[in-house]
Amino acid sequence: MARPSRHLIAVTVSTLALSACVSAPSTPRPPADTSSTAAAPETAAPVGPVALAPRQPDSGIAVVPPGGAPLSSAPGAEPFVLAHEGLVFAVRQTLGDWQEVMTGCDTFAWVPREAVDFEPTSQQDAPGPGFDLTTAVIVLDPGHGGPNVGAQGPSGLDEGTVNREISLEVEQLLSSSHDIDWETGAILPGDEYPAVGRVLLTRTEGPPGADFEAGLAFRALLATTAGADALISIHNNAAPEGPISEPGSEVFYSVRNRESKRLAGILYEELMRSLSRFDLAWMGNSDRGARYRLSRQGFVDYYGILRRAEVPTVISEGAFISNPAEEAALRTPEFKRAYAGAIYRAVIRFLTTNDQGSGWSDPIPVTAPVAGRGDARPDCRVPAQPGT
Repeated sequence: MARPSRHLIAVTVSTLALSACVSAPSTPRPPADTSSTAAAPETAAPVGPVALAPRQPDSGIAVVPPGGAPLSSAPGAEPFVLAHEGLVFAVRQTLGDWQEVMTGCDTFAWVPREAVDFEPTSQQDAPGPGFDLTTAVIVLDPGHGGPNVGAQGPSGLDEGTVNREISLEVEQLLSSSHDIDWETGAILPGDEYPAVGRVLLTRTEGPPGADFEAGLAFRALLATTAGADALISIHNNAAPEGPISEPGSEVFYSVRNRESKRLAGILYEELMRSLSRFDLAWMGNSDRGARYRLSRQGFVDYYGILRRAEVPTVISEGAFISNPAEEAALRTPEFKRAYAGAIYRAVIRFLTTNDQGSGWSDPIPVTAPVAGRGDARPDCRVPAQPGT
């Protein structure tokens, strides 16, 4: 079903591997890139926007309907997997009755056009007063997941798990209408801000507890082919410098995109509004705030998701999961709702106002060329429909 060509926001979600998966045949991968905090080797290739084919007029997103969808290595070839219902693919191009898609394994495959629910790339409008939220499409991307659990708290809380829980809270907020008390930040019943038109998650639903792997190239291309107005990668941090008197939230933006910086400043304000009401033994860094981080290779974003994405993108590091006090808070529904509420309010402000945000800080230089690898594992498998 094609939606009106209007607005789209994306927020990234990494994933846990599902047991009922089938290996894809050898298919082309885009150039390897990075997104974790591990340092890349000294021999890392030059970085920059991912070298993918230009966006086609028939690009968009494909959602696997109930019953699954067959994926093949070429148009008309024997399917190698019946892809799991609910999966979302980035559609790079359409050739006749077939569509070329990128899977969560960062590989390309072909699917019959009638086998999926296709939505063409949304045509972006500039955010600001008068923006129609009912035509907005939001893509949520919780960081890490799958074999990459992210940071772990002292008592064993996985970052990937809590990132997903926060993302689901954001999805619920965006899927219904609300009023907002901008003095307190309270999100109230009402219809001043209607539900957005569509919420997409890069880590899609399956059986209870299912969590699918999603590579970095897939996440970025999904936002691009969807025509996203923004991409928000939801994370929690580790290894702070030391104790501080307020939340140590950090929001990273792309040096290549002014709207990315604006979104970062708005989100930082909303995180501080939401989280400051918790009386915790906070930890943080001296350069916390809304900021960029450059590679030592020049004027290039350090984080891969910021380099690859072609839409306004931010990485949100809400709390330090490595701090016992903040890990304990991240286990509570109240804290996760507060984090999700900050993202929701930031999305509303970013889309419907000209607010510029605040909290920008000068980053401490890094010594690594770029951040650690974020591409899918070589043995990544496309989740299969149960019973196949």
